[in-house]
Amino acid sequence: MERIADAMWSQKGDERLRINNFHTLNACNHVADGDIEHGGEWFSFSVESGDWNGTVIHGWGDLDDVAAYDPPKPTIYDLMPRNRALEIERPGMFGAYLAWRKEHWFQDLVRSYNYDRHFAPGGKTESYWREKAATRGLIYAVDEDVNKRIAAFNAPDFETKRQETLKLAEQWSAA
Repeated sequence: MERIADAMWSQKGDERLRINNFHTLNACNHVADGDIEHGGEWFSFSVESGDWNGTVIHGWGDLDDVAAYDPPKPTIYDLMPRNRALEIERPGMFGAYLAWRKEHWFQDLVRSYNYDRHFAPGGKTESYWREKAATRGLIYAVDEDVNKRIAAFNAPDFETKRQETLKLAEQWSAA
């Protein structure tokens, strides 16, 4: 394991250790796939190392018998209004949010947050970008959730559903 850990730091092996694939999960976490010779025999491995999980052996076995690590797709975040009922309460303001999405500052906030979250994760990164978004009344959310919310707003039956929701809200507040 020490030889593998050393090779992961340099991202290269030697005549007795080959790094076939090297995956950077973020600045502190990596996975290496490769082959190592020990006692005259060759073995394949897939090992993760970093501050998330310490050292994790994803695979170990006979030469070419270990599947290569398939890294998970990173979660992509987008910005959406902090007020989750904005499109119901004030659809015109939600329209302004949709216009903001085309602005350079908006796209920069999204891009920078995703970059820093991946390559410099941590509490300081999170608080910095969340505070910047909050000054505009926005929060970060998974992009799929944001896209669903926008699609629902742009759906042909949105206004009908909006009116139904407003009527239900009136009934609940009267009760």
